Amino acid sequence: MARVQVLLADDEPFILKGLQMLIDWELYGCEIVATASTGLEAYNIIKSQKIDLAIVDIRMPELTGLELITRVREEGGIDTDFVILSGFSDFEYAQTALRLKVVDYLLKPVSQKQLVSVLRKAGVKKDADNVLQEHADKLKRACLVQYLVAILSGNSNQHQVDYVCENMAVGGEMNFVHITLDNVTSLEEMTDEEVSEVKKKIIENCSEYLGKYSDHLLPEAEGFEEDYEIGFLYCDAMAKSAGKDFREYLEELRKAAMRNIPVEVVLLVGKTVTETAKLAASYSSACELRYLKSLRPYGESVYLYDDDMDVTHSQAKEMIHKDAADDLVNAVIKHDHDEISECVDRLFENMENTHFNRFLNLNVNYFLFRMIHLAVEIDETVEQDNILLYISDDVFVPGKNFKERFKTFALEYSDYLTQLKKNTGHRGLKDVERYIQDHYAENLTLRDLGKMYYINSSYLGQLFHKKYGISFKDYLNNCRINAAAEMLLKSDRKVADIAAEVGYKDIDYFVSKFIEINGCTPTKYRRNI
Repeated sequence: MARVQVLLADDEPFILKGLQMLIDWELYGCEIVATASTGLEAYNIIKSQKIDLAIVDIRMPELTGLELITRVREEGGIDTDFVILSGFSDFEYAQTALRLKVVDYLLKPVSQKQLVSVLRKAGVKKDADNVLQEHADKLKRACLVQYLVAILSGNSNQHQVDYVCENMAVGGEMNFVHITLDNVTSLEEMTDEEVSEVKKKIIENCSEYLGKYSDHLLPEAEGFEEDYEIGFLYCDAMAKSAGKDFREYLEELRKAAMRNIPVEVVLLVGKTVTETAKLAASYSSACELRYLKSLRPYGESVYLYDDDMDVTHSQAKEMIHKDAADDLVNAVIKHDHDEISECVDRLFENMENTHFNRFLNLNVNYFLFRMIHLAVEIDETVEQDNILLYISDDVFVPGKNFKERFKTFALEYSDYLTQLKKNTGHRGLKDVERYIQDHYAENLTLRDLGKMYYINSSYLGQLFHKKYGISFKDYLNNCRINAAAEMLLKSDRKVADIAAEVGYKDIDYFVSKFIEINGCTPTKYRRNI
């Protein structure tokens, strides 16, 4: 709780000293931050620093107590509360004090009981003011995030744009940035609680680095980003204030984000815009970079749409080797591994005189979009984003050169499409479901289950979503929470023990998931039933 900042003002030194020694001010949540012997001195202190409560003598040189309060009230902008000290019990003084909204009127000599009563009132008021201010700040932040999401989605109106411009340091050149974790596969090996802790640490690290620009992080935009991403709105004033260039600033932000976390962080920087209303274009282009990230040479850390993707139509025509890429697509469809290898070799031969990054931006994305389209043609329920999130991270591992990684991707994806066509996963899904029901408390992942039952992990994830309308992780959480609910009803064991038995290390996370599924806490659930 913040201490009440107190000013004592009286022209008699022994009274000032007596007030300071009358009680233990800290015991009542107060701190005497200044004293004054004249009304003008007190006025200057109130104007120059935050004073919550001023206890002032009614008669002082230069400005009387009432004149001091009158001046402060007339000028406005200062919310200091005043208490009048007086040796005169004249009703006229009390009337004037009431008109000036003085919180109390104390006659000298002040008793300990009177002073304590005043301080308690001041403490309660400050706490109430803090609560109201905190509530107002939360509402303002929620409104700001909601309007930003509308702008980034391309569904905003002028009022929302104006509000963001008025309440956020936007302007100049701006970019939407995904602060994302590099290896999605490693995240699959982590529990939801562990991923959540990693995100919290990244947010703390980034907030510390950004300082006054920390409100440009968008961790609250739930459902807007992927589970492992944090949105961030960059404006060029940030780099300028730090005396750095654009890329240098972002690279330092990335390094700061990675402090004391076990996963590599990558920044996906959308196209540059100069109007807040056009941030949707920056957001959508940052999303495009998700696909490029999966196929870039290992070790890349900051992906800039303006450098890597934004090319003219004439440049694109020169740089896309469409015939070679189409031959590769056809080989993937035919599921001919030898032909796939030959087509990849031929595509790279055609690339010899082309800038490597430009190849990635155009040829690889052309190939990816064809691959995604093929999967959707086979099964329209497939989640397009998950195709790359599951498969590419399995294939693109450090230690191989890019050509070999790309070839492996094409071969693996061809296997995936063939498996999708056969649609044999539903039979295997029953075995997987039974295994989960028996082993839900263990650290189960799609990758391990896929290997165990010879089902591609990407396709297995699609099957869960198709059958239940939820992700594999949500299905696993439901199994755990349902088991916990049964234990709560059949035993009087502690909630923490039950949480650990069904697979949750973090009791707070368990409670939040339980509320999400059952609408109340575990304790209330047990009591109600």
